[in-house]
Amino acid sequence: MTTELPVAEISYLEAWLESFISSYSQSSNKQLLAKICLGVNAIMQHDDFDQLADRHCSYYKMKNYWLWRYQIA
Repeated sequence: MTTELPVAEISYLEAWLESFISSYSQSSNKQLLAKICLGVNAIMQHDDFDQLADRHCSYYKMKNYWLWRYQIA
């Protein structure tokens, strides 16, 4: 018997990411940076990421930016 983890809707992941970025702008810390990086990765690895074809480049840029911020924090 295999169990699969429930997959969140990509719109929920985007809302989750927005809330962490908003929180980070108010009080920056490394834990929020880690959550932001996880959120971007979760969106990019989501099965429905292809539906965001017009935003692929933005997410790759976001990933690089937030990873850089995490590494220098």
